[in-house]
This record gives sequence, C-alpha cells and structure tokens, in this order.
Amino acid sequence: MGSFEKIIGYEGIKMELRQIVDMMKNPKRYMALGAEMPKGVLLYGDPGLGKTLMATALMNEAGVQTITVRRTKKNGEIVDDIVNAFDFAKTNAPAIILLDDMDKFANEDEQHCDAEEYVAVQTCIDEMQDSNVLVVATVNNIRKLPRSLTRAGRFDRKIQMVSPTGADAVDILKHYLIDKPVSKDIDVQDIYKMVNTSSSAEIKTVLNEAAIIAGFEMCERIEERHLVEAVLRRHYGGPGEKEINTNGTEIEKVALHEAAHLVVAESLKQGSIGFVSIRQDDSGQCEGAVHSCSFNVKRPHHIMTSLAGKVAVEMRFGGIANGCSSDLDKAIDAIAEGLRRSATRGPSLLDSPRMCNSDNYYLRMETTINVELERYTLEVKNILLKNNQMLERVTEELKSKQYLLYSDIQRIEEECGLERKEVVC
Repeated sequence: MGSFEKIIGYEGIKMELRQIVDMMKNPKRYMALGAEMPKGVLLYGDPGLGKTLMATALMNEAGVQTITVRRTKKNGEIVDDIVNAFDFAKTNAPAIILLDDMDKFANEDEQHCDAEEYVAVQTCIDEMQDSNVLVVATVNNIRKLPRSLTRAGRFDRKIQMVSPTGADAVDILKHYLIDKPVSKDIDVQDIYKMVNTSSSAEIKTVLNEAAIIAGFEMCERIEERHLVEAVLRRHYGGPGEKEINTNGTEIEKVALHEAAHLVVAESLKQGSIGFVSIRQDDSGQCEGAVHSCSFNVKRPHHIMTSLAGKVAVEMRFGGIANGCSSDLDKAIDAIAEGLRRSATRGPSLLDSPRMCNSDNYYLRMETTINVELERYTLEVKNILLKNNQMLERVTEELKSKQYLLYSDIQRIEEECGLERKEVVC
C-alpha cells in the first residue's frame, strides 16, 4: 500500500499531490507538453488536519532525497538551518525540502510579517529556480506570511486543508473504531454528527477519551453514553454525566431554551443540528449546548437561531429571560454585519468613510438594528408556534435523557412533522 493510500479521505488533495509525484518521476512526458514543475507547494489550514502527514506522503512517494526544516532553536537562529537545508538539497538534487510549520519560523504577526526568517526562505527559493528542488511548506496561519513569499512563482500550488466532512469523516471514524470494542447499538452517523467539524486528530482524541471513560467504569465495550461524555468534555467544558433535578423551573427553562434553538435551526435548514445537551456544572447551575453540523447557512439563519432560546423562554414564562446575553449579542452582531458589509437594507448603512461620517449614521444604524431585531423576533415566534409539538417533545426528552443525538432529532421531527421555513434576507 502506498503512502497516499494509507491516508483516509482527502481524495482531491491526494490527487493534486500525485500529479507532483508523477511529474518528478516522468519529467519527459510533461516537458513534451511544455509543462513545468510548480515552484512550490503550500499546504495550509488549522492544526491537526494532517498537513505534515500529507507532505510526508508526498516525499515518500517521490522517492528522492528529502530534508525537513522545523523551528527548534531561538528566534533568528533558524536562518542558518534554512540556508544549510537549501544548500544540501541543491547539492543532492533531485530533492524535496519540507518547511514544516513555516508560519512558526518567526514571531511576526499579520501586520509585521517580513521577518528575516521569511526573507531567507524567499531568497533561497529564488536561488533554486534552476535546480531540481521542490519546496513544500505546511502552514497553520497563512496570513502570518508575507504575500511576496506566498505568491505565484514561489509557491505556485497552494492547497487548503479543512476539517473532514461527509464520507471522509465517516471513513476516518470507522478507521479509528476498527481496533476498539464498540457497542452494537452505536450509530456511526450519530458520532459523525457530534464531531464532524473537528480535525482528524480531534476525532481520534474524542474516541480515545470515550475508551478511557469506559475502561474506568470497567466496561467491556464503549457505549453511547461514553462517547457523549467524551464529546461534552472536549467541546463543552467538563464532565457531562451528572444527576440533575428534572422537576425544577431552572431545568425546564434550560431544556426549553436549547429545544428552541434546535427547532428553529432545523426549521430553517433540516439536518443542521447534530447534538444537543443539558447538564449541571459543579456549582449546581444548569446549562445547555447545541452543536451545529451544517455549513454555509445564511445570515438570517444565524440570527433567528440565536434569538430562539430567549424568545421561547419569554413566551412561556413571561418577563425577560436571563442568561441569554451572549445569544442576543450574536444576533445583534450578525444584523450589524449585514447592514455594514452586505447592504442588507440598502447602501446607506454600508461601512465606508463617506457613510460613517454623516451626522446621523450611528443613530440610523441603532434604529435599524432594533427594527430588524423586532422583525426577526416575530419570525422566530411564528416558527415556534407552528412547531410547538416538536418544541414540547424535544424539551421533555432533553429533561429525561439530558442529550439528544442526530438520530433522536430526526426521529422526533418525523413523529411531530416539522414545518419548514424559507430563510428571508
């Protein structure tokens, strides 16, 4: 099995890197077509996504001399390592240089990214233009690098790595579960929906946490509750399994609050919620969490979903709902962003010097935000009233079970008949 075949998923990225390997192994075929080897390959994305793993697979498949440069010395001292690596590669060409975590070579920020380390890399790459040396770099934060370094001619092929989703994430989960004894009633799809926005490394860690919890309880198999607690510990801060009083007003409000988030989100985009929970912290306070597993939702979706918990609690209990300030802030920020950046209510509130300098700009901005809040609040009330049966069912099952998985959510929707809502701007 080749190095690329050992990596689960990322088929598109592996295909791009296979092209590079094929060019190195069959240069005459490409030369006949007038094709030149890309000057450099830059793999960038969040930590834990497998950038170094992918770069290593490229080097293994190429079968040429390789040298890796990482920052292991004090700031500034890595310059000598960079120069020596390029000299070695040139002498031993064909070769590949891996600049691993290149954005850590210097302590520069996005506004000051012309450090001598990056200047050294840039100069060395330019001096290698006529050599049979391929430069590969991995980067967490590409914005820390000077544009002069990442431009075409130095790094011709820039490849973004993102968290695995869909079939890739399911395949990675299955791969990590192969050597673990798992209860037969566990649904891989439920696990995927709980963690599908995570990196491969995070998925592996969650599954390992679940195994540790099961082992401590002297269980022979990893059960659903072990996975749920592992997710709660990793993503929502602390142990999730605690006995809570399901009869109090507080737990009723928390369950209703989270149920409303779920109902509105699902009404606007079905299948967008993969996990919801309520729990009690060490101080005895109850709190909840809703985990979205959907991307590319419209701004109104975020606004109405954020407002849902506050609206539901106030509809049932009256008064002003406590503990909703962060949700309200999210809604206000999303509305303001739409007004300033996207002109959702016309160009008069766009974030431009000409508009902002007008005498009544901020007054009009505040007034419009308040009007939009009222409008979205009415939309949310309408969704909750039309889906009241589902709202009640989710609330009761949350109080009873303390969490709902993706399969639970889909079952409730089918039984209650979710009424969809078209998102309006």
